[in-house]
Parts: sequence; C-alpha cells; structure tokens
Amino acid sequence: MPLLFSRQLNEHTILGTWSITERTEALLLALPAGISPELMLQQAHPRRQKEWLASRALVYSLLQQFTPDTPVLQRTIHGRPVFEQAPYFVSISHSPGLAAVIVSDKYEVGIDVELLSPKALRVANKFLNEDEKNYTCGEEAKTCLYWSAKETLYKMYSQRKLIFIENLLLQPETENSLLGRVQTDNFSKLYQVHHELLPQHVLTYCIDNSTNEL
Repeated sequence: MPLLFSRQLNEHTILGTWSITERTEALLLALPAGISPELMLQQAHPRRQKEWLASRALVYSLLQQFTPDTPVLQRTIHGRPVFEQAPYFVSISHSPGLAAVIVSDKYEVGIDVELLSPKALRVANKFLNEDEKNYTCGEEAKTCLYWSAKETLYKMYSQRKLIFIENLLLQPETENSLLGRVQTDNFSKLYQVHHELLPQHVLTYCIDNSTNEL
C-alpha cells in the first residue's frame, strides 16, 4: 500500500495513513500470517471490504513498532476495536480512498478521517450547536473538521448513546487543535483534538494522556 505518512506522536503512540489503491486480493495478502482473512471479510460490509482490509493491514504494520506479535483484533459490544489479550490501544478510520490508524502502548486513542464534501453542510444542524455554527460559518472545510472531531470524541468515549449536538462540544484552541468535551449526566471530560488537512480529507485524532475528568 502507498504510505502517505507514518508519524511517531510520542514515545508511546504512532499514527499512520495509507492511500487505498490495491485490489481486494492484494490487501488480503498484506495481512500478517496467522490473521484469518475470512474473519476479516466476515466483519466488513461488502461495499467497504477494501477500506476494511487496508485499515487492518495498516494496524498490523504500525503495531510492529511495539511488538513482533500479531494479536487478534476484535470489537467490543460498542464497536470499539481492541486487541485480544494484548496491552495496546488502537483506533481506526477509513474513507473510500484513505485509511488512518493510531496505535498506542499506553494511552486510549481516537481517530477519524472524513472526505471533504458538502454532505456535512447538509446535516450541520444535527451535530453543531450555535457556538459551533458561529465558528464554522457555513464553510465546508470547517464543518467537515467539526464533524470529524466529534467522531473522534465519540470514539474516545466509546460507549455510544451520545447526541452529537448536546454531548460532544467543541471550541477552537490552537491553529492545529480543538478543545473538545464529552458531557453526559454522569460524565464530563476534556480532550485535545488535533487536526490536519490531507489530500481531499480532514484528519482528527486524540491521545488521552490526561486525567481531566469531572
């Protein structure tokens, strides 16, 4: 697979993205020995098999930075990817042309990649509050950024049953990060959501290396 970049974010965390150009057969061959391709295909929607396989191949490529082992990648009841009996954290995202993965041996992580398109503008009222609308100003790129950042926060919380417009709150922090809060009746936590533009995509990710919880 053509690697766009692989980046060590800190001594415990690595991020990578791949441009998906291969056929399904080639992606199956990219999986490490001992990982069942049949199991991978059973978990993937038929129309998203290439994205699914590319992202899983990328997971194991990045995991080699921490271990030569290939633990089985499973999902919790809430859909979060986890390694079976292995002390590593992982988050995965993909679009029709791009896969993005973040892996850590210490911190909970979240990642999302979104294709820049007018779709986010059409549904903005469903996930942006008034303050967030004032910041995004109806701009496609900013609206896609906020959608992606909320997807990343959703993965950090990892328990579902969140209303994006009410429970996931964002505000600008720096040029390359947003301050996000997951807010429910019994949970409140701040996260720093990093972001950057990729070719035709926006990428957001978060590393939970703080204890800022109320």
